[in-house]
Amino acid sequence: MNALAPVAPRLAKLLAMLSSSEAGEVVNAARAIMRTLANLDIHALTAVVENSTAKRFSEADAAEIYLRGLQDGRAEAQNNHNAFHDPEWMTVVEECAASYQLTSKERGFVEDMLGRIRDGSEPTEKQAAWLRSIHRRVGR
Repeated sequence: MNALAPVAPRLAKLLAMLSSSEAGEVVNAARAIMRTLANLDIHALTAVVENSTAKRFSEADAAEIYLRGLQDGRAEAQNNHNAFHDPEWMTVVEECAASYQLTSKERGFVEDMLGRIRDGSEPTEKQAAWLRSIHRRVGR
């Protein structure tokens, strides 16, 4: 951790006060900066300022990080898709639709899902949970 981190918010305010048009305020701000630095000195502050613009990694490093993140994201999306992919959804929905035990809300949902699955869509996690619940209840 940077030695200035605990006093950084106060230093930021005091540094801004150095831009005052009143000479007395500028002097007081400079003295307050030195008091705030306490066991440190002005060189600790200048070192932080000098190093703040230094690159922590190269453009090539940034490109590599981006590509890794992109690949990881695509792999995760594919894994999530495969987790919900079930070729039996059509059977589940058709069996639910054939039941006379559905409430009107369930019937509307099942009919909507029947159309979506026929169009090649997969149910969301929440939709899949409700379909399974209905399917278990109607005893198919």
